[in-house]
Amino acid sequence: MFLKELEDYPWFPPYLRKMQLEYVGWISVHLKLYQPILKLLQLFPSNNWVDLASGSGWPAFYLQANSEYKIHYTLTDLYPTSFSNEVKKNLAFDHASFNLLEFQPKFGTQYTMFNSFHHFSSEQQKAFIQKIKEARASCIITEVLEPTWLCLIQVTVAAFILQPLTSWAIKPFSFLRIITTYLLPIQLITVAWDGWLSVFKSKTIDQYKALFSNLADNDYNVDIKRIKQLRGNLIIILVNPITP
Repeated sequence: MFLKELEDYPWFPPYLRKMQLEYVGWISVHLKLYQPILKLLQLFPSNNWVDLASGSGWPAFYLQANSEYKIHYTLTDLYPTSFSNEVKKNLAFDHASFNLLEFQPKFGTQYTMFNSFHHFSSEQQKAFIQKIKEARASCIITEVLEPTWLCLIQVTVAAFILQPLTSWAIKPFSFLRIITTYLLPIQLITVAWDGWLSVFKSKTIDQYKALFSNLADNDYNVDIKRIKQLRGNLIIILVNPITP
């Protein structure tokens, strides 16, 4: 049985999903978790990117705002109501629900995915990479979670310590967030539960390499690497055509 995070269920209250994703995205931006991706973006020919399973959209917003050259992002998600209102002021976004399981990449398009790949089963992950390859598209997939005790501790600290310390500062300010964090701490529980489940569903770099071992060839690159950093390690899956 493949368990899903609470935020992935259609019955999960939209206001809880939005606040949860806003917090996770906001804290990752302020920790500068995705800073190493800025250099990778420069390796690609186009300055137009489509972000898949965007959640709040904060990681894409961070990259667009901090890139050394001008890039343009379009957000997509199964639950587009989860896009942060603060992010929507600056980024283009798709109003329609975007189901990644029905996704058909477009030729030559550049995609990113931030800390959402673990939401999918191994079969779905492999099928996704195969689709990218068949369309001769490109994708940067970034995961901040690994199946380790350290990640479990980090998720617990983020949910029960950092969250109540920072919820008041998340923009746009929300009285509902204050209530569900401090008075009725629903947010602390849902963020922790989804975080713990995500850690158990995550993969090591060796597991990703084994899963995608037969997809790389002389025409297509599937490169998997791990970047160590104090603020949080990154597993990066780089998928793109090999140019002559």
